[in-house]
Amino acid sequence: MDLYEMRSRLQVIAEETTASEEDEENEEEDEDEFVMVRNRKLTSDPSDPPDAWCRDCSVPTHSNPSERTHTQHRVVTLNAAAQEIKSELGKRSSSLVEKITQMDNFIGNLEEIFITVEENFGRQEQNLEQHYNDVLQSLSQRFRDNSAALLDEKKLKLEALYGQLLSCGDALTASKELIEHAQELHRCDDKHAFLQTVMSSIKRMEEFSKDELELKVGVSLDFVPPPSDLTEVKHMMDSINVVPAPSAPVMNPQAVNSASPSSLRVCWSLFSDDTVDFYELYCRQISEDIATETMHDASVLRVKETHCVVKDLRPNSQYEFWVTATNTTGISPASEKAVYMTVPSPPVIRERECVSCLEAALIRWDSGNTNPVESYTLELCEDGETDNAVTESIVAIPTCECVVQLQPWKRYIITIRAVNIGGASEKSRPIRISTTGTFFHLLKETAHPILCVLDDGFTIVYPDEDLPLSDMVFSDTTFNCCVAVLGDLIPVRGRHYWEIEVDDWTEYRVGVAYEDTQRSSYLGANATSWCMRHICTPSRHKYEFLHNGWSADVRITVQPLCVGVFLDYDSSTLSFYNTHLQQHLHTFRCCFTHNVLPCFALDKPGTLRIHTGVPTPSYVTHTHT
Repeated sequence: MDLYEMRSRLQVIAEETTASEEDEENEEEDEDEFVMVRNRKLTSDPSDPPDAWCRDCSVPTHSNPSERTHTQHRVVTLNAAAQEIKSELGKRSSSLVEKITQMDNFIGNLEEIFITVEENFGRQEQNLEQHYNDVLQSLSQRFRDNSAALLDEKKLKLEALYGQLLSCGDALTASKELIEHAQELHRCDDKHAFLQTVMSSIKRMEEFSKDELELKVGVSLDFVPPPSDLTEVKHMMDSINVVPAPSAPVMNPQAVNSASPSSLRVCWSLFSDDTVDFYELYCRQISEDIATETMHDASVLRVKETHCVVKDLRPNSQYEFWVTATNTTGISPASEKAVYMTVPSPPVIRERECVSCLEAALIRWDSGNTNPVESYTLELCEDGETDNAVTESIVAIPTCECVVQLQPWKRYIITIRAVNIGGASEKSRPIRISTTGTFFHLLKETAHPILCVLDDGFTIVYPDEDLPLSDMVFSDTTFNCCVAVLGDLIPVRGRHYWEIEVDDWTEYRVGVAYEDTQRSSYLGANATSWCMRHICTPSRHKYEFLHNGWSADVRITVQPLCVGVFLDYDSSTLSFYNTHLQQHLHTFRCCFTHNVLPCFALDKPGTLRIHTGVPTPSYVTHTHT
C-alpha cells in the first residue's frame, strides 16, 4: 500500500470517527445509561454476554457488580467504550494523516531535488566536456605550431649544409685541374716552352693556396627545443569545476501589499548555494495578445540582490516575471514565470444610483479597472471632521455595492478603495450622504417609452402629443400599458417617507409595488401594487386607494396638491397624507413579503414632481406610534 492510498484510508477513518468526538460531550448520559443497565442486570442471568467495558484492563465485563471481577475499576457501557475508542482512533488517524501529508510534501521536495541534481549533473558534465575539449584543442594547436617551427629549423640547417657542400665541391674541382696542369708541365721536355708557361701556373696556384677554405660545419646538429609555456592550459585545467554555473532561481509568489499603482516589489530565491554575480529580471505585461508575444518583448533589469522594485507600470495590470542567474562560468536556465499585479485604479462612485434612509445607505460604484479586483473597502466619516478622518471601514466587499448602517440626522463622507493582492487603491472621489430622510432615484429603465424624466431626475412628464406606437421601444422591464415608472428605494425594511407634488388637473397614481409587478397591468389593478389614484370628473375630484383592483370607500373633500407617502415595514402599513393640511387620507394594512419600490404613473398628459430626502413630519410619526 503506497502513502497516497494509506492517507486516503486514514482520512475515511477520521471522517467516520468525527461524530464520535461529539459524543464525548454526552459522557454523563452514557454513565446514566450504564447505571440503568446495571440495575436491569441485577437479576440477569450470569451466562449473558458482557455488556460493559473495563477501562483499566481494556476488556469486556458485566455491569452487574455480582458478576464482574472489576469492581474497583472504571467500568462504562460498551457504547461509551466504543465511542471513546473511536474518538481516540480518529485522533490518531488524523495525526497519521498529518504525518503522511508531511511525508508527501517531503517526497515532493525530494523529487524536485532529484530533478535539480540531474539538471546540475547534465550541466556540469557538459561544462567538463567543454573544458577538456578546450584544453585538448589548445594542446593540439601548440603541437602543430611547434612541429612547424622544427620543420623550418631543419630546412634552414639542410640549406646551409648544402651550400657548404657545393663550395667544397667547387674547390676540389679547381684543385684537381691545377694538379693535372702541373703534371702536364712536368712532363714537358721543351725547356723553352716549360719556362714560358710555368710562371703563370705557379701564380695561379699561389692565388688558389691563399684562399682559405671553410672546413668546419656551419650549422649546429642540435635543435633548439620549442617554448613549453603551458600557463594558459594550466589555467584552463584549474578552472574546471571551480565555480559551477547557477541553477534556475525560484520566483516567489507576490506578497500582500507589495505594490503601488505604478510599481511592484518582485522577489525570488535560489534553490541551492550557488555563486551568482548578478541576476537578470525579465518583465512583460500580460495582454490579450500574449500568445504572439516573445521573450524579446520583455524588458530586462540587471540586479545584484534577490529582489527588485520595478517602476513605471500601469495600475491594475498583470505582469509576468522570470529571472536568470549569471556567474563567471555561465548563465542559469530561466526560472518559472510568476504573475504579479499592480494596485487597482480608484473606483468611481455612481452618485445618481446611491440611495439612503434614516438608518442606512446603499452605495454603488464602478470598478474602473479592466482586470478583476479581489474586493473593495468602504471608508466613511462624519462630514465636518478634521481632515476627513476615517471613523469606520467596511472591508472585503465582494461586489460593487454595499449597504452601510448609519446614524440618523447626520451627514457622512464616503469613499471607496479597490483591493487586490498588491494592495489598496487610492480613495475614490467622495460622496456626501445625508440621513435626514429617504433618498432615492427613478429607475429610467422601467419607464413607459412615452414618459419623460427630466434632467433633475425627479420630474416626470406625460406629453400632450402621443408618440406613434411604431416609435415606442418596449423591453421586459418597461411598463407597456400604464404610463408609469418605479423608484430605486434602499432595500432596508424600516420607515420611509417621500412626497409628490401635482397640478390641479393631473390624473396620477402613486404608491408602492414589488419590483416584479406586472408591466402590462395598471398600478393598483393587481396584487403586487398599492396606490392612490386621482381622477378628474366634470363634477369633482375623485380619489381611489387601489390594491388588486379593489378600492376602499374613502371620500376626500379637499384636493391634496402635495401627497405624502409613508411606508412602515415595522407596522406593515402604507399611508397617504395631505401635507398642506397635515391630514391623514388612507392607510393600507398589508404584509409585504419582500421589499417594495415607489411607483408613479400619469393616466393623462401632465406633470408630477417627486421630493426625496424630506424629513418625516411629526404628525405622520405620531399617527403610527
